[in-house]
Amino acid sequence: MKLKLFALAAVLGVPVMAQEKPYNILFIAIDDLRPELGCYGNEIIKSPNIDRLASSGMVFKHAYCQQAICMASRASLMTGIFPSKNEIYSCIPVNRSNHGDITMNRFFENQGYSVRGYGKIYHFPVDHRNAFPDWVDSPSQPGKKWQGRGYLSEESINMLDEKGFGPAYESVEAEDSDYYDGYSAGKACKALIDLSQQDTPFFLAVGFHRPHLPFCAPKRYWDLYDEKQFKLAENQYLPENYTEHTRYNFGEIRAYSGIPKGDSTFPDNLQRKLLHGYYASVSYSDALVGKIIRTLEEQGLDKNTIIVLWGDHGWKLGEHGMWCKHTNFELDVRVPLIIRVPGQKPGKTENFVELLDLFPTLADLCGFAIPSHLEGKSLVKVMRKPSKNVRKAAFSIYPHNRDNPDKFVMGYTVGTPRYRYIEWVHIKTGNVEAVELYDHTSDPGENINVAAYPENKKVCRKLSEMLRDR
Repeated sequence: MKLKLFALAAVLGVPVMAQEKPYNILFIAIDDLRPELGCYGNEIIKSPNIDRLASSGMVFKHAYCQQAICMASRASLMTGIFPSKNEIYSCIPVNRSNHGDITMNRFFENQGYSVRGYGKIYHFPVDHRNAFPDWVDSPSQPGKKWQGRGYLSEESINMLDEKGFGPAYESVEAEDSDYYDGYSAGKACKALIDLSQQDTPFFLAVGFHRPHLPFCAPKRYWDLYDEKQFKLAENQYLPENYTEHTRYNFGEIRAYSGIPKGDSTFPDNLQRKLLHGYYASVSYSDALVGKIIRTLEEQGLDKNTIIVLWGDHGWKLGEHGMWCKHTNFELDVRVPLIIRVPGQKPGKTENFVELLDLFPTLADLCGFAIPSHLEGKSLVKVMRKPSKNVRKAAFSIYPHNRDNPDKFVMGYTVGTPRYRYIEWVHIKTGNVEAVELYDHTSDPGENINVAAYPENKKVCRKLSEMLRDR
């Protein structure tokens, strides 16, 4: 293994002496985080810690999840399998969908790594408990400081329904550690101190809920922003020529108190408050990322630790008149992805990549043979040369009526440097019920479905063939 590490170090331009030990891995997941960060060009967001990480690593500007929902995206990434297999798309736990294929955490454990995980990596507690021996779920937090879906204030707690839903946002004077994400960060920092005393390489996974709903964050992160600075989405309407499968009523956010029900639109003042909450939550998670990386550096572990930061899917903030994820738009499937390898030359790449590529990339970086069941591709070549093409396109899916065989329609989507193509297929009959095509050259906001335009017939046929080949 050491010989392969030396060879890889030479390929990446890493000093050989830095590879006398196997790489450690710090694996950071952030829920519902679209590329709304300074390092991705947002000039309003306050994300200094993630931006600092980006300045020393490789930023993948076109990374995509395989299904725009927490459960399936994470299960797909951690197993290395596209979600159309093993019914991953149905959002069942990995311990039910995985048929003997090794997961990422188990793979590194089998290579002799000390594996630990805190917060949200998988979606279901049963999968966390199977993956990470010292993982604890939220009720185990000392003192049970928060209640419901993560509230601290008495006002919010008094509004809770039987499912733990209260307001969609909360701003209170609190310490970072008072919320569950801060608690998870503290556990991860203590783990790093412990791991620094061991000779065994480690795989440490840390998952933050925010900016997932509800947008609860300490007040000081809300104070970073002035609500007047937020611009509402300009395209608060469905695309021209939209199909019956295009629209989504974003019931996830409507479950919270104070949010219009049914198909009612959101008033401007509410939209600005939600934008404020989303940005504050991003800044809160950014601060926790900074805390963990500082601890890594203080323990002298940064010189031999690969850091990966990823979002599980995108999120709409009023675009197309919708909120949340659960569609196949670019906004839903595009995610932030940053990989820092010690000694690696930093940079940014326009190369299209998938979250499925993380598992084989980390195995490759650490000098191990890539498991044969993995459907992703190693990105080591891209990290060596950002202009190197590993993929011509990125693929995702989203099911409609997945629990009703007679109405089950799968939305298959492929994104290329120019187009996003979506094909809605009735699974039982195989019939294509609807098609969408968006030309990002003239329409980066995906506001006009041009699939039916005669001049695009050839393009649609080619992209449809790409879907079937995949």
